[in-house]
Amino acid sequence: MAESEKSCQDELADLKKEYEDFVYIVSHDIKTPMRAISNIATWIKDDLGPNTNVDILNNFSLLKNRVLRLENMLNALLELSRVNRGEMEMYEVNIPKVVEECIASLDDKINVKFHVNYDLSNENCITLGKKLNKVIFNILDNAVRFHDKQIKNVFVDVSENELDYEIKISDDGPGIAAELTEKIFSIFYTVNSKDVLDSIGAGLTISSKIIAMVGGSIQYTPAVNNGSIFKINWPKIISLKN
Repeated sequence: MAESEKSCQDELADLKKEYEDFVYIVSHDIKTPMRAISNIATWIKDDLGPNTNVDILNNFSLLKNRVLRLENMLNALLELSRVNRGEMEMYEVNIPKVVEECIASLDDKINVKFHVNYDLSNENCITLGKKLNKVIFNILDNAVRFHDKQIKNVFVDVSENELDYEIKISDDGPGIAAELTEKIFSIFYTVNSKDVLDSIGAGLTISSKIIAMVGGSIQYTPAVNNGSIFKINWPKIISLKN
């Protein structure tokens, strides 16, 4: 029975590696022709000149936008396939500094108020620093990107217990409808149409895969007055999962 179970696990590991290699190859090889399509569209648009019908120029812009979106989706697939391969260095990080760096890296911070609170006995820990940074950035980016208020409030609360760090990121935005919450960690799923809000819907998927890999957990709950709450449990001792 033990040999049969080991055989199944080995076969599953081989299939997983084959899948990840396939995604990597496909994502990598398709990017070159996609860039060529974008460049050709630009050249044709430039050759047509400024007196061209505005609808035709808009269609070329739309074509480039869709090519860029597809390229971003391929990049996300590539990143997802390499979660347990790249950026696996363990080093000491300062948790408040990681949060501050993630906030500073956000593209759009206009009219956003960040409320940050720490309850830590030790701000420093040895962990997969780049992975932790990626997770916190993705959740913060979602909180800001999908907010619908003129003044956006985003709350970050970091505490610790004996086994892990609890990072709670919440907001007072529109929240997520109950019937959609099971889909939010699926690759390329977005609550809003991609044509309404430019997002490829990969951040939560990548984050949840990273968290599962280190042996942690992520949970979504609705806030009391709309808004969203993401609670991340990041283990102090990393136990990598395949």
